[in-house]
Amino acid sequence: MERVQLLLEAAERQALKQLANEAHTSMSEVVREMVRERVKKQQHEKMRRAAALMAAEYSADPELTALTTARFEEDPTDAAQ
Repeated sequence: MERVQLLLEAAERQALKQLANEAHTSMSEVVREMVRERVKKQQHEKMRRAAALMAAEYSADPELTALTTARFEEDPTDAAQ
């Protein structure tokens, strides 16, 4: 772990201290958990946006959508197996 310095308003520090007391942990652990949650949320949002872009690209590309609606005949070599 690395040490960082954080400046908070008095009310923010008091709220952080209260959260830590209620959770029976340190203020540092509360901050670390907040950071982990925020990073996870941001990564999830990036993945959601990427999936939306991929879906839009897929829907707009006739070559890709043609594969979805294509009807494939059974491969006669599959029946022999």
